[in-house]
Amino acid sequence: MAPGALLTASIRATFAAGVGMGAGGALVASPSSLGAQQAVSVHAVTDVGVVDVRSGTVIAGQTVVIADGRIRSVASDAVVPTGATVVDGSGRFLIPGLWDMHVHLRSPLAPSVLMPQFVAYGVTGVREMASDCEEPDGRTCIGQLREWQDEIEAGARIGPRLLALSSFPINPPWDYQVTEPEARQVVARVDERGVDWIKVYYRLSPDALEWIVDEADRRGIRVGGHLPLRMSAAAASELGLHSLEHARDFLFDCFPGSASFRSTARSQNPPMEVLRSMVDDHDEAACEETFRTFVDNNTWYVPTHVTRRMDAYADDPGFRNDPRAKYIPAAGWEAWQADADRMVALDPSPEGRRVMRGFYEEGLRITGRAHAAGVKIVLGTDAGDTYVFPGSGAHDELGELVKAGLTPADALAAATIRAAEFLGLVADHGTIEPGKRADLVLLGGNPLEDIARTRDIRAVFLGGRHLDRADLDRLLSEVEERVATVRN
Repeated sequence: MAPGALLTASIRATFAAGVGMGAGGALVASPSSLGAQQAVSVHAVTDVGVVDVRSGTVIAGQTVVIADGRIRSVASDAVVPTGATVVDGSGRFLIPGLWDMHVHLRSPLAPSVLMPQFVAYGVTGVREMASDCEEPDGRTCIGQLREWQDEIEAGARIGPRLLALSSFPINPPWDYQVTEPEARQVVARVDERGVDWIKVYYRLSPDALEWIVDEADRRGIRVGGHLPLRMSAAAASELGLHSLEHARDFLFDCFPGSASFRSTARSQNPPMEVLRSMVDDHDEAACEETFRTFVDNNTWYVPTHVTRRMDAYADDPGFRNDPRAKYIPAAGWEAWQADADRMVALDPSPEGRRVMRGFYEEGLRITGRAHAAGVKIVLGTDAGDTYVFPGSGAHDELGELVKAGLTPADALAAATIRAAEFLGLVADHGTIEPGKRADLVLLGGNPLEDIARTRDIRAVFLGGRHLDRADLDRLLSEVEERVATVRN
């Protein structure tokens, strides 16, 4: 079997395929009227409360000096350089830029519609989790993402830093037995393509995952994604999986019927009676053992609770009539509606809806217990999936993490310092300290008191560029205008 044949259909309703591109390249050419602005070399944010995301405390009355895209100094008595642009931080709070560790940006819409939304909502860095094409054919593949990555780093394009790019999802047909040479050949191929991560998917055999992880480790590439259905989360952790994406695999493991389900299931969407057992017969002790394995093996966890929130509330008009629809192209929005309809149709009865909400809520409880057990958690949203809004979805997920039992400080750390640790980028990112990249968000309220205050964004610093509230509003207005053009 050719290496490329290991891929099947990608994530449901994602923007990765470029949905909604009816207007063609007109959307791609001019990502923002702000794009041509030159960054001011020196800024000073004065009298601001600096949020120390390591300790979960606020250091009041600080002046933060930014020069050449880096933080030059942080001190109460810092000298404001002559000619610096001064930003009054009185009564405000400065946090590191938020990072979303599971997004989908591989789309011609990315520069004009998706990227500006991340920046407007204070998300300054992302890990892209389906960055390449199985068979490159001129579509938006990893080469295009690398170009965008370079343009963002150079300040020539408005967008979050593309901190890590992944392979296509490796997901062979169910009845195909991947051999060891084939598995290693796939890793070699994606390594040649220049990926930072390998994304694995649910139809892989346990043997294939073992070969992929081993070869990837040899080449210095990390592996994350969906678990093979035929193995437990603990077994994948023992093999060296670097990150587990999505909370549901813990639920698949922590009920009496887990072994039977994993040995026979051919879909990540269990039948309703199995879902009911996962909720009603949940086994906390089984999960606790898995958490210990994750801690021992340094396996990270990216819960993406907003994905299961959609499953739970797909029948709720209040949930579905989201005002952020104006930022989603028509084809994407229609796909989201169809997906939500399918979710309700699985079992529209009151009992069916109870089970779906229970599955989502049990996932939240699992995340709280995983955190308490010492499992390393980072924020990820699956942006582009149904009702997972680019950029603003990170604030939704912060709220989900707090709902799960993390403190606001813990949740904020998951989107800043923990994410930087996860990618091995702490030397340059994750905290507000001299020498680090000046990717910062100025808030109107203290997020350690209420995580919802991360939504009260007054300004974003992206390297040497300062975007005030008017600039951020303009970014969103331009997205809305482009989306309206496509809709019409």
